[in-house]
Amino acid sequence: MARDSAVSKAIYTRHIRLYRLLNDAWIFTELLRPDLKERAQKLRTSKSKVKRPYLVPKRDGTVISQRRDEDIGLIFNAQHERGVFETNIVSLVSRTEAFIQDCLAIVATAYPKKLSVLADKGGIPLDLFLEHEEREDVIRRFVAMKCEGLMFGKPSEYLEKAAKVLTIELDADLVKAFIEIKASRDIIIHNSGRINKLYIEKVGDQRRGEDGEELVIDRDYFRHIIVTLKKLSGEIQSKTEQKYK
Repeated sequence: MARDSAVSKAIYTRHIRLYRLLNDAWIFTELLRPDLKERAQKLRTSKSKVKRPYLVPKRDGTVISQRRDEDIGLIFNAQHERGVFETNIVSLVSRTEAFIQDCLAIVATAYPKKLSVLADKGGIPLDLFLEHEEREDVIRRFVAMKCEGLMFGKPSEYLEKAAKVLTIELDADLVKAFIEIKASRDIIIHNSGRINKLYIEKVGDQRRGEDGEELVIDRDYFRHIIVTLKKLSGEIQSKTEQKYK
């Protein structure tokens, strides 16, 4: 059917876009980190005690913030060791979730009955029909609203509902790996990179440390994230292609 083909092609296009983004993030990080390390070493070994002026933004313009070379070297070192990975993790997990939402919207637009998986007893709010003229825009906004709500719950439930809407079955180990990555992202954002009980509760036997310990964020783990997110995107694309030929 033409409708099935359109669904498959649309998901494939978004998969390739995400796949390239993940590869770009890895390439950029690999190229950047040696420069960060070199700059960090030079600045941290500087003998100068002069506080150099750096322009930083404020509400109505800029203001000068003074730093010694050694202080700036510590900033570069922190980015080399951990910061560049953390920034990428936060961004890439969000982009992967956006990819999943796009896939849900694509399928739900083509097959509106699938919205029943996401909808509660109240159905689609009247406000959405009043705010959007196009049916596709209503569905896409409704899917986004429901996904945003699901993300505050357990990632396992979010992925389970996503799989139901897409009418596919995701590999259990891949789902567990993604749940751990998302929980690590939450620790980076909300707990300064330190493991807490909520993280342990979310990931179970996938945990990478104990309560109170600093979560390891390094090159090996970043590689694991790139590989896992590519696998998840690829699995969604290949299985939806089989379903919507």
